[in-house]
Amino acid sequence: MKAVRIEGDGSVSVVEMEVPAIGPGEALMRTGVAGICGSDLLDWYVAKKAGQILGHEVAGEIAAVGEDVTAFAAGDRIVPHHHAPCLACEECRAGRYVHCAVWRSSRLDPGGMAEFVRIPAGNLARDTRKIPETMSFEEASFIEPLATVVKAFRRGRLRAGQSLLVVGLGTAGQLALRLGRALGARRIVGADRVASRLARAKESGADDVFDVDGETLAGGAALYSGGRGFDFVFACPGKSAVVRAAAQAAAPGGTLLLFTMTPPGEEIALPGHDLYFREVSLVPSYSCGPDDTREALELLASDSVLVADLVTHRFPIDRAADAFARARNPNGSLKVMMTF
Repeated sequence: MKAVRIEGDGSVSVVEMEVPAIGPGEALMRTGVAGICGSDLLDWYVAKKAGQILGHEVAGEIAAVGEDVTAFAAGDRIVPHHHAPCLACEECRAGRYVHCAVWRSSRLDPGGMAEFVRIPAGNLARDTRKIPETMSFEEASFIEPLATVVKAFRRGRLRAGQSLLVVGLGTAGQLALRLGRALGARRIVGADRVASRLARAKESGADDVFDVDGETLAGGAALYSGGRGFDFVFACPGKSAVVRAAAQAAAPGGTLLLFTMTPPGEEIALPGHDLYFREVSLVPSYSCGPDDTREALELLASDSVLVADLVTHRFPIDRAADAFARARNPNGSLKVMMTF
């Protein structure tokens, strides 16, 4: 079978591999699509994955199941999560799934960007979702990225009636705008420097957008919030300068949600005195758990959040290098899909 491997220099190549063998409790998925995640484009993040098969935003069809599998059968259309918790440890009982040792050690084999994927027993039993026949594989592949936004809003306690500023309008930012609208945010604004993404944000439900090259983040936030700032600032880019600027855009008592990690060793200097007296909450949010993927599936299945139009480009697996090159260019692109 063919699979997409990340190389030491950050490039990707299509390699031939054996189809994974499955054991008891496992399943073999024939991949339908795999989306390129923003994390797949972070040089420092993928450097430690050199030699591995990328991909976790996947959807497909079960080709075979192992012994003792009763909840799934060949032909089922599914979305597996690449990590699955044990559901029994202290972290899981508290709902902190991403801190479960089992969650952190689990993974799809060899990775989602492969023609066939082995779904380990834990992943299959504890965080693999069947998808409706009416839902396309492309739409279903958004379950994982939407679930990360679901979790972020839950951790940050976004409430109906709050104002929302989304900084960075790639796929995650567009999903945040759409989910924010579905959750009842009253005043939604998007900020970016890419014209095509600013235009799409208006289609995603933003009341206003502004270009951070023409207006500072703090200045734009003040302008579009009547000088108060925003109750909830959803900061997508994992860059210290963006985080510092986004902190100034939060209203008194507001929340700054850190959606993407900064590179290791990069420190963020924030005005502690100012944040203290304005009581701005800083909330990081990493990945998602089974409760979040379940909710994301329900949101997509009910058309509460629409995603089909966020797919801007499709490439067959043989053109993986072209797909990644396109995804790295934000002008005119959002979600780039690998098709199988």
